[in-house]
Amino acid sequence: MPAPIEKKLRIPVRLVDGKWEVEFGGQVPVKDDQTAEILVPEKAITDKLFLEEMKKRVLLSVLPRGSKLRAYLATKDFENVSEEQRKALIDWENWHQEVSELAIDNWSGGALSFFELELGPATDRQMQDDDLMQGGLWLEIKGRKATGLISSTFELPPCVSDEPARSLNHAFTILSEVYEPWRISHTGSAYERFLYQEGDGADFKNTGQRLR
Repeated sequence: MPAPIEKKLRIPVRLVDGKWEVEFGGQVPVKDDQTAEILVPEKAITDKLFLEEMKKRVLLSVLPRGSKLRAYLATKDFENVSEEQRKALIDWENWHQEVSELAIDNWSGGALSFFELELGPATDRQMQDDDLMQGGLWLEIKGRKATGLISSTFELPPCVSDEPARSLNHAFTILSEVYEPWRISHTGSAYERFLYQEGDGADFKNTGQRLR
């Protein structure tokens, strides 16, 4: 189950004598070791090299084309799921011993089934980028902050979809609409709902673990 979203507070601050203070005066009352973002005009940055570094786009390869991923789904009683669609699933009991204990941390959504996908050909967007044209799964970083995952297409069997999925999120939406029809919203965290296996054949982990 995806971790709950933490509520965040927007605090206006001003740099005074080299220290950030609340805009109307006084130290910002925040615990040590907390992370935050500062929004400032580019023209206020006094170090041009720092500014260039913060604007730089970096792409990190997460998994190559051909890698297999397994999405986990709360299939419940398979209402409105055809026999052919059920056969496309992997039952939890058949391979749960291969899954890392942290891969599905604190799951409480009922019975699970899994659907295996393979990272296929590059998308049109990837083909236009020399760094991405070989396909695969990539992490995009801007300003030293991860901004999202860029993935190849995923071919799906006709019983699930006549069209390939264009991204991890799109793939999960398609699968959820078929296998979790009871849900109001068919979205899920790409970092949590997909498992991958290391090249050494170790336990399956979720993609969020891969990026840590």
